[in-house]
Amino acid sequence: MLRKRIISKNIKYSAVSQAVAFAITLVLFPFIVSHVGKEVYGAYLLVMTFTGYLGVLDFGVTAAATKYVAEFMGKGDREGAKKIISASFSFYLIIGLISAAILLILSFCFDHIFNVEVANKIIMQQLFWVAAGASLFIWAGRAFDGVIQGFQRYDWLAINNVVAAVLTGASAYFIFSRGLGMVWFLSLSYLFIILKYLSAYIIGRYRLLKARIKFPYFDKETFKIIFSFSLFLFFANLLGLLIFDFDNLVIGAFASVSAITLYGVGYSLQRGFRTVNSLIGSPLFPAGADMEGRNEHDKQRELLFKGTKYMTLAFVPLVIITIIFAKLFINNWMGTGFVESILPAQVLIAFWLFNGTIEVGSGLLTAKGYVRVIFKIAVLNALLNVGLSLILVRPLGILGVALGTTIPMILVCFPLLLHQILKVLKVTFQEFFNLAVKKNLGVYLFAVILSILALKFFQPANIFLTISEMGMIYIIVILVGFRFFLSPEERKEIILMVKP
Repeated sequence: MLRKRIISKNIKYSAVSQAVAFAITLVLFPFIVSHVGKEVYGAYLLVMTFTGYLGVLDFGVTAAATKYVAEFMGKGDREGAKKIISASFSFYLIIGLISAAILLILSFCFDHIFNVEVANKIIMQQLFWVAAGASLFIWAGRAFDGVIQGFQRYDWLAINNVVAAVLTGASAYFIFSRGLGMVWFLSLSYLFIILKYLSAYIIGRYRLLKARIKFPYFDKETFKIIFSFSLFLFFANLLGLLIFDFDNLVIGAFASVSAITLYGVGYSLQRGFRTVNSLIGSPLFPAGADMEGRNEHDKQRELLFKGTKYMTLAFVPLVIITIIFAKLFINNWMGTGFVESILPAQVLIAFWLFNGTIEVGSGLLTAKGYVRVIFKIAVLNALLNVGLSLILVRPLGILGVALGTTIPMILVCFPLLLHQILKVLKVTFQEFFNLAVKKNLGVYLFAVILSILALKFFQPANIFLTISEMGMIYIIVILVGFRFFLSPEERKEIILMVKP
């Protein structure tokens, strides 16, 4: 039960952190667009897309650091954990320099790729400069997020993230209400991220690891351990960027920069669900790695069954409610000028009905070191995504790009990953369905019926009432699921896990 309490507490901390960040993003999107316009915000999204692409230069080292810190500390090998972090820190300093150089080069040639209005070219160039300067510091700090996650101290991680998100939101109000512009906003946003990583260094170095970080540190054997795991994650993440971020590039090239903002509405909601989904899966990853180090394979199977059941009970109804409320939600959130965003948003959100079901299993697959097969599935998924998006963008616009992303995720990625999860953990599909999925289907149906009925009788006129109505429906669905679709033993277990 101690491990379950640790996992549940980490999920709660992660949930609070991500909820605050998502809520602030939700409020900032229309606020910023109303002050700077679709064109400037689209330019900002393009710069963020490029920095997202550069994120693949991580080479999977953050995940490797988390995995091996958890494993080494589980074995009592503090020296091994110190070597992993020292190597990661030295590696990230080099990557920060490379990232800054690439962004600096892009600042002088982006206008040859995208159709940006002349008046906004200097703004976009300055955004690239800010991102380049911040890269020098942000990359180095990522190593210490790995320390905190590896020690399974998500309370410290949550505090850092919440403070940074709140300061970012406050700075947005201050900046745009005084007409300072997007460059100032991005500069302060990056400053708060840098301070967040500085805090992570202090916590990781002095409170958790309690050991001196060696620098420079380029031990061949240590890097061999890291990259034997991380390289396949790197390639999978590279392809993941094609799946999630290639959309903006296609729209910018074949439609317009302003259309990126229309698509960004649905993408922001989809990204929110990705965040909620990962906030549960992220704390499970170091726990799964710890189990792997102790050869506790039976406990991994138990985590697969119970983790999937409890996670999807909480997650999938939220997806269902949002899909049904999408039209009302987007109209009240962004205004009637974003009608074209509604159907693409529903399409993008839909694949989380499937992906949410395999989040726990995918994390266990990674924790056990089966990253090669994940990469192979990602290759096929990305190729189909790119091909479909390019084919469908001209006849269907942003809807075609949304379909190009969603169809491969549901028809290719989901079934192939599920097959590998069951194979590696030595579980039959019937076992998985009966123990992790079957009873939750009734909860999903209830969420559909209640959402449709609620919309029929009450359609709020503003975003706050809309969110309140959706929240009430979600609470009712969860309470019904908890009372009627869980066994007494499961209810007791959940109560013990969520108690302070």
